[in-house]
Amino acid sequence: MNKLNFKTVLIIAITLSISITTFGQQKHDHSTMNMNHKKGMMKGEMMQQKMGETQFTDANLNKAYMHYIMINKALVKSQPKKAQMMSKMLVDILNNYGKASESLVAATKLAENDNLENQRKIFAELTISMEPLFKDNITKGKVYKNFCPMANGSGAYWFSNSENIVNPYMGAESSMSSCGSVKETFKSI
Repeated sequence: MNKLNFKTVLIIAITLSISITTFGQQKHDHSTMNMNHKKGMMKGEMMQQKMGETQFTDANLNKAYMHYIMINKALVKSQPKKAQMMSKMLVDILNNYGKASESLVAATKLAENDNLENQRKIFAELTISMEPLFKDNITKGKVYKNFCPMANGSGAYWFSNSENIVNPYMGAESSMSSCGSVKETFKSI
């Protein structure tokens, strides 16, 4: 009888131990997933704040502008892989928006290119194609249209959230990183 009780107790103990371990792991996985979701939301909220609370008439335009700014920052930091990744995301957003065929072409070219110099040239095309989307659809905040006469050899525009010039065509490491000036400010009417 003692052997039977010992085996039963041992089986119950092992089963209980496995159950506790499994439950603890599931709880940990769930907690980790919640924390990652919260971090992602916080990142999005922080990015929205960094965008200067700029908002547009369409949720897809809000996302497109956010990704445009992220591409801009990747080019400022000379991070071609990040610029390429953000461009791929922008392509998806522009596909959903459906009213930006020229921008979609430029974003696709940018997403397919991993050469920093080429990306900066394509970014100038993207900027030109996105101007009507940004200029005429702001409901809150401001977008600054900047120009550098030295960019890409013949000059190029870019958009930013700030009047402070941080040139995506020259890169942060360049002595020309602040080359350029604000040429126009877009805001809601």
